[in-house]
Amino acid sequence: MIKSVLATVDGSAYSDAVVRQSIQLAKKYSALLRFLTIVDVRIFEWALYIGADGFMPMLSASTYQKQTQRFLEEKAAEVLKKCAQKAHAAEVDFVTTQIAGSPVEVICEQARMVDLIVMGRRGEYARWEGKLMGATLDGAVRETNKPILVLPKEYRAIRRMLLAYDRSPQANHALQMAADFALHLKCPLFVLAVDDDAASGRITVEEAMEYLRPFGLKANSQVSKGSASEMILRASGRENVDLVIMGAHGHTRLREALLGSTTEEVLREIDLPLLLVR
Repeated sequence: MIKSVLATVDGSAYSDAVVRQSIQLAKKYSALLRFLTIVDVRIFEWALYIGADGFMPMLSASTYQKQTQRFLEEKAAEVLKKCAQKAHAAEVDFVTTQIAGSPVEVICEQARMVDLIVMGRRGEYARWEGKLMGATLDGAVRETNKPILVLPKEYRAIRRMLLAYDRSPQANHALQMAADFALHLKCPLFVLAVDDDAASGRITVEEAMEYLRPFGLKANSQVSKGSASEMILRASGRENVDLVIMGAHGHTRLREALLGSTTEEVLREIDLPLLLVR
């Protein structure tokens, strides 16, 4: 059950999708919507460490730091003002928060108070990132144990969903989230298992379908052979889904561990909303 949603906004091209999607979810779940914008202290502290005089002789480092900080704070306040206007018009319960700090650290700290995080795939510097996901998203996915809904630039209402299931603990948590989403959003659910062993694949999808049965959902399933990421991406297009749900796998228990290769590949290539569940 989702009762509190954290929407991270920065005024980038991805923020509109984050605002609209988080409002939709807050309404469906009757949840509290928490808009968060972060004043990245690393930007204006950098001038003090390097010295602004080195690249901008007309300003001292301290003056540059103060002016940059003031500009970022004013921009953040304006972003939250626009979010508040949209949430108020949609009649959802919301709060706005502006925090100065390191983005990943702030998001992980705020995540303790919510059930779901909604983020854009990239942030303000998307134009230079190509197919790489944003650094803040990358850090948040690796560091927090809360589900993260990753959004592309264009908003799309969620009407059909795909769950990638492989019987892992993370996938089982994703199965629970998928059932809850499908129930509240009243969406059909497609379950995909990727397994070169057909018998093993059938056991996997049967397990998922058995879990889903008490929910009374409209759901079907398929077993595919091949690369997991490729099959997920292919099925999401073929089934015309609006949301892909999967477990976010790690190779080790270390906090700094890389995400599973399938998660990395899907994150890099997909142009649909993607819900990652630990």
